[in-house]
Amino acid sequence: HTELWQFNRLLRQGASTSRAGNLKALKVMMCSPLSLLLVCVPLGIVSAKSNWGAMATFWLNFTALIPLAKLLGDATEELDATLSQEILSGLINATFGNAVEMIITINALRAGQTELVKTSLLGSVLSNMLLVLGMSFFFGGIVGRASPGSRLTLVSEKQQKFIAEGAMCNVTMLLLSCVSFTLPTVFSNVGHEEHILPLSRLGAIIVMVSYCAFLIFQLFTHKEMLSKTEEGEETEEEKEDPPMQLWLALAILFLATVCTSVNSEFLVNVVEEVVEDSPLSEAFIGVILLPIVGNACEHMAAVRFAIQDRPSLSIGIAVGSSTQIALFVVPFSVLVAWSMGVDMTMDFGPLNTSVMVLSVIMLLSVVLDGRANWLEGWMLMSVYVFIGVMFWFVQESDL
Repeated sequence: HTELWQFNRLLRQGASTSRAGNLKALKVMMCSPLSLLLVCVPLGIVSAKSNWGAMATFWLNFTALIPLAKLLGDATEELDATLSQEILSGLINATFGNAVEMIITINALRAGQTELVKTSLLGSVLSNMLLVLGMSFFFGGIVGRASPGSRLTLVSEKQQKFIAEGAMCNVTMLLLSCVSFTLPTVFSNVGHEEHILPLSRLGAIIVMVSYCAFLIFQLFTHKEMLSKTEEGEETEEEKEDPPMQLWLALAILFLATVCTSVNSEFLVNVVEEVVEDSPLSEAFIGVILLPIVGNACEHMAAVRFAIQDRPSLSIGIAVGSSTQIALFVVPFSVLVAWSMGVDMTMDFGPLNTSVMVLSVIMLLSVVLDGRANWLEGWMLMSVYVFIGVMFWFVQESDL
């Protein structure tokens, strides 16, 4: 009887802990200003079904994708914490880390809009490594605390340090992605257009295998080198809450994925009408607007960590996400298009390729010394704004 009583007590404690973890995680997910935007999820669907107009449908579904991206990210983190398996964590983050971009890509490919796919993926890479990292360095370089627990104030002569090896590893992978963009583009422009499709598909396989090698390097063989922090960087561990139960994390992930798929499909379907009826070009929508959807939560998290004097985390979020899109999502889109019978190549055009290469060179110059300040952040943001202004005037024929 005593053993049975102890067993029942353990079951009750486990159930109580599970409920506490579920409630705590749900509270964190839903008690956010972005959660208010979830009202746009049904409104976007109703707008598309009731013919409220292309502009209303576009902006409602665009807004709906922002909180859905947050839910996908939160559910992925909870699933990661629940499983506690490094191999599975790497696969989960590779698959769902940029789920919004991947879903938009699939819906755009189904609609035959390969140029929208290319510009939106390019925009996601640029947004992360220029705007997100730039704002992180800028605010991290001018805001600080005089003492632990004090209010945030403007700080002069502030310079943040981070381990350059981790950042340079990501930048090297981004240079590989530049090669994968540049070679097909050059090959196409010297008169070998008939071979560009098989070259792109083989190139996509090579790049994706290289990304798998990068994951092995990052998660296993050189894990300590990439996870260590610079002396003086804040490393305090937050108290870990009990993780969400597996079934609930999977349920939220499934529902958020379904809603994201539906809303993104309605958004993609009206892009051509929006381009015709407004001053927005397809290039501007792809490079500037759509990346806001997938990067909003990462943007806030990276800036928050930078203000907390944890620049390595900010770089990991911003540059790491750029690497994931360039080396995983881009070849993924080429291979998925192949399976759909859609001819999508890795020829991004001279303009897009030049922007990508110059941006990576700019990023390289900033992270090379392992130090960050507000001026470097300002320069990254300035480059992004310049690119945004240029794409406002870019027409489809220019790409």
